Amino acid sequence: MRLIASYRFILGMVWVIVAAAVAGAQDRPNALTTNETTHGWKQLFDGKSLDGWQPYVTSTAPATGDWVVADGAIVCPGTSAGWLASNETFTNFELKLQFRASEKTNSGVFLRSEKEGAPHKTGYELQIWDYQPAGYNTGSLVGSLKAQPATILDGQWNDYDITADGDHYVIVLNGKTILDGHDAKHTEGVIGFQCQKGNKIEFRDIRLLPLQK
Repeated sequence: MRLIASYRFILGMVWVIVAAAVAGAQDRPNALTTNETTHGWKQLFDGKSLDGWQPYVTSTAPATGDWVVADGAIVCPGTSAGWLASNETFTNFELKLQFRASEKTNSGVFLRSEKEGAPHKTGYELQIWDYQPAGYNTGSLVGSLKAQPATILDGQWNDYDITADGDHYVIVLNGKTILDGHDAKHTEGVIGFQCQKGNKIEFRDIRLLPLQK
């Protein structure tokens, strides 16, 4: 009996160590896993700086958004409006990222946008806002494709998994597919983040896998 109890104790400790390792890996943002690196994923944010990113202005957002990096995240403090764009342009890709904001925050992720002009017109705006007047709520490509109803996790990290493959778009929010549709207006451009005055939001763990056609 003592031998069995010792075996069970050792087995329990092994499971505790494994669980802790898994939890630690899941709680380590801004770093690619070995499997991701092997399969060609690119890390777009190093967790420490805005290297690879550039703030821009538009006619409706004359300031740059006052973007900063804090606690391993790209932060829009909401002190001014503007948008942040990747230096690189992308065509077909799977993009994964996390965002954190209040439940009423109005923001978005720009896909295939140009660096000059309004990014929601030169490309797509993937909505982060549950109250868009025309019904293009969170997960929608504003003006193009509407997502199924979804709710932002208030003050928690939300996971976006975004696939843009030709004219096919698949949007997954927190593990649930909320959009699967086709639109051919824009084919190539930068990745960007929207900063609205009075709407703080954070982005982190930004990874991209180029897709071959």
